[in-house]
Amino acid sequence: MDFNLFKQMYAETMMFYQCIENDIKCIYAYMCAGNINKHFDEIENKTLGQTIRILKKLDNSDGKPLINLEDYEFLEKICDNRNHWAHSVFTEFIYEDNWLYSKEYLEQCKRLKEDYVRIKNASKILERIRIQYCTNIRKGDY
Repeated sequence: MDFNLFKQMYAETMMFYQCIENDIKCIYAYMCAGNINKHFDEIENKTLGQTIRILKKLDNSDGKPLINLEDYEFLEKICDNRNHWAHSVFTEFIYEDNWLYSKEYLEQCKRLKEDYVRIKNASKILERIRIQYCTNIRKGDY
């Protein structure tokens, strides 16, 4: 994979992670009783992992979770992947001689291709959940 494509896929992957994080925060804010904006502000600066744990606890508090246990486990696992992309992916290969052709770069390309597809799909699914749930809350269906 050429480096321009790598950077593009990397940027889109990070965008999907940001969308997931924002969708989780929106779902949390709508799930809390009271002022939605206040609840969003309360967790706005929380990390993805913290936000997932907070939502999971609230979501399971009534015995009727919106998101199932397996999906929470998946969301918790993606935190490690997001941290890799946010903090260390480039240092995995950039210091190698002739890094563009290095084994380390090729490994990151492979990992990026796999994670890109997985996180893009997860982002779309969570976005649909957010839209449906938040719309129904506004209508009073929940």
